[in-house]
Amino acid sequence: MNKLLLSLALCASVAFSADLTITVTDFKQEYPQRNKTIILRGKKGTAFETTTNSNGIARVKVADGDTYTFWCDGITGEFDCTFGNTLAVPYDAGSGNWSLHYDDDHFELKGVNFATGKAELLGSSFKILETTVKGMRKFCAANVEIEGHTDNVGGEDYNEKLSQARADAVRNYLVKKGIAGERITAVGYGYRRPRADNKTEKGKAENRRIEIRLRGQPGDPCEGS
Repeated sequence: MNKLLLSLALCASVAFSADLTITVTDFKQEYPQRNKTIILRGKKGTAFETTTNSNGIARVKVADGDTYTFWCDGITGEFDCTFGNTLAVPYDAGSGNWSLHYDDDHFELKGVNFATGKAELLGSSFKILETTVKGMRKFCAANVEIEGHTDNVGGEDYNEKLSQARADAVRNYLVKKGIAGERITAVGYGYRRPRADNKTEKGKAENRRIEIRLRGQPGDPCEGS
């Protein structure tokens, strides 16, 4: 799942803006996150966008005296890669270096929902699925696995079949939108991989989910994306 490690070293000087150098790698720091769009959103309403180069490095000038979150580009669209953390740039900081480490290879498709006991996608699911279509088009070398998960109501065999049907429904939607079928594998896990306690209604709700997992590295964005 997504993980984060951030470090900040700021060099003080008298200025009204800060030149930030951002180095982005995976959490294990084994490979650079190349050609990733990063948007810094400030509490004061400012926003600054930059893109990492082939070494996972980006440079951007931001406003002094604001607090920012980082939004990164992934296979399912933008996500908060500070994961709830806020990063302050103090006044009179002339330059700074950020190190950002995250993995974007496994996401829950929050908002993808089905009719009760069925594999029929609800209309509210289409917004997040469309962002996934855009991500798959942008990273045209990426292959993914669609994972279906359920609670334990109805027994093992029932939920194995239901989770597979739901994963297939998501795959079929992506294929109908023009994503090559060979890029997508659909697997139903039933309730074998619970994320919460199936003894509570809240836990059951958390266990009913669709996840998407990258198989290998997504590669660079396609030309013209």
